[in-house]
Amino acid sequence: MAIAAPSPSHATPAGHAPIPAHAAPLTPGKVALWLFLATEVMFFTGLIGSYIVFRAGSPRMAYSNILPPATPIPSGEIRGILIHSVGSSHEDVAEVLRTTGGLRPDEVERILLAVPHGVVPGRPVTKAEALEQKLRAAGASTELMKLQTYPWPAPYDDSVNPLAITLTAANTFVLICSSVTMVLALAAIQRGQRARCSLFLFATILIGSTFLGIQVYEYRQLMFEHHYPIGISADGHFRPGSSLFASCFFTMTGFHGAHVTGGVILLSCVFIGSLFGRYSPSRYSTVELAGLYWHFVDLVWIILFTIVYLI
Repeated sequence: MAIAAPSPSHATPAGHAPIPAHAAPLTPGKVALWLFLATEVMFFTGLIGSYIVFRAGSPRMAYSNILPPATPIPSGEIRGILIHSVGSSHEDVAEVLRTTGGLRPDEVERILLAVPHGVVPGRPVTKAEALEQKLRAAGASTELMKLQTYPWPAPYDDSVNPLAITLTAANTFVLICSSVTMVLALAAIQRGQRARCSLFLFATILIGSTFLGIQVYEYRQLMFEHHYPIGISADGHFRPGSSLFASCFFTMTGFHGAHVTGGVILLSCVFIGSLFGRYSPSRYSTVELAGLYWHFVDLVWIILFTIVYLI
């Protein structure tokens, strides 16, 4: 009587530990995903490389604390005026800015909306001093500012860089947590724990959606809700057309956000499949491939956060 040979996936050479039943072979799907991720690596490498080139080639005085981005620095010494508060005489301060300061009504409104970080654009020292005296007489709390120039907006410098690093650092931690739940989802289905797999997939979707929600909130704050000093934007809002830095920021984070959105949609489809019992210890490649994509998106964000926000 013939003895059946052991299944290749469970065959154990003498003196060796048993090979797990869920040891993943190299499948066409996995090869296709790795090729796709290779193209994504090239895409983000080009995107990040372009950012580095733009930053390295930015003129030494492209950004300043008292002039709009990319404004040529005038010859001679100039001063800006930082308005901390307008006191109880808002209209008097606005009138001084219009008459003595020679500012248009929209410029006056932008400056006053940015208080306590409202900056009157740089002008010759004597004119700046005369204007500051009249602003103080009108009840404003002011301070003369010396010209400071930068080739690129420095992190944590509120005069030229509006990015909320603390908020984004917390959001980065949120996204990293989603990689943990994705690993737990794959491990659960490999052990045959279908309910736990569905639970961790849902947690990953929820955490990824939270990341996107915080990013949308950040975009709204930057583009519409806050009024920033003139060194950040001529109109007080940080938008793609505000400066080269703003264009780079929205392009890079926007493309990444689109990838996260695609990942959330993909994981939602995988989650629905898990509810219908489509995955098991011998059929889990869909969960694994979705996880590889998600980990790639997380890794890219860590790089972008470091380069755009911290350096």
